[in-house]
Amino acid sequence: MFVWSTAQAKRLLVGPRKQDKEDDQEEQPREGGQGAIRRTAAAARNLPVSCDVERGGGCEEGGRGDGMVMEEEEEEEKEEEEELKDEEEMWVGERLLDLGAGDGHVTQVLAAGSVQVDVTEASPVMRRRLRDKGYRVLDVRSWIQESGDLQYDVITCLNLLDRCDTPKTLLRDIYRKLAPDGTLVVALVLPFSPYVEYGAADNLPSEELGITGSTIEEQVNSLANEVFPSLGFQLDRWSRLPYLCEGDLDQAFYWLPDVVLVLKKMEISEDNLYSPSMQELARDVNLKLDL
Repeated sequence: MFVWSTAQAKRLLVGPRKQDKEDDQEEQPREGGQGAIRRTAAAARNLPVSCDVERGGGCEEGGRGDGMVMEEEEEEEKEEEEELKDEEEMWVGERLLDLGAGDGHVTQVLAAGSVQVDVTEASPVMRRRLRDKGYRVLDVRSWIQESGDLQYDVITCLNLLDRCDTPKTLLRDIYRKLAPDGTLVVALVLPFSPYVEYGAADNLPSEELGITGSTIEEQVNSLANEVFPSLGFQLDRWSRLPYLCEGDLDQAFYWLPDVVLVLKKMEISEDNLYSPSMQELARDVNLKLDL
């Protein structure tokens, strides 16, 4: 089970957007004193500063009693609460695609910040649950064709690459369906140990992802500097989260380190995704990354 709370998702996906909003607010001209707060709250409702909304009275700049001041303070508090609530709302992107969505628990965390949510899942039981939750379920083999010309703002691939028979092909397909300014979120249990649950007799993938190194740190560096740049993605930020899996007679469950990487789409020709020259591009990107 992949453990990802709403707060963690906000820190990884929404942090820069919230900071931009705060910077925009700082650039706006402000008046000093309590009157400035009053004017801001009133302007947000397109009302004159001194309108007595509750009593239907006239509007003036000053000369009101204590009762009006108290009403204004209450309105200011409500405005501040609404502003805080708006800042706390999570916006992921208009179109979200969750590949290998499982039971939809993590999908539900991200769906709160999206308008359209599509998912894929190999398990028939899980597909039924996902449909019951209102998500559009695409086929795991033909999701590109089913989605048509649609490009997604955010695509999540959480703990799927190590269970996929052709992980490189999947990442190339993701590149094609991700919007130019879109975000790819990948989660991987490291150290990397692939195990294909469906379609492989020996449970080994037919494609190697190409991760080098033995420690978590070495493999993160390999993913950031070699694997993802060679497939058209550049690392933006990353974190570690717990992954809980079924235990045995000795231990009820096991805790594994899950690395979550947020990646941006690089501007390259799709033909280059299948070309060895992408290895040279990966080395160029490596010089710009600061890990």
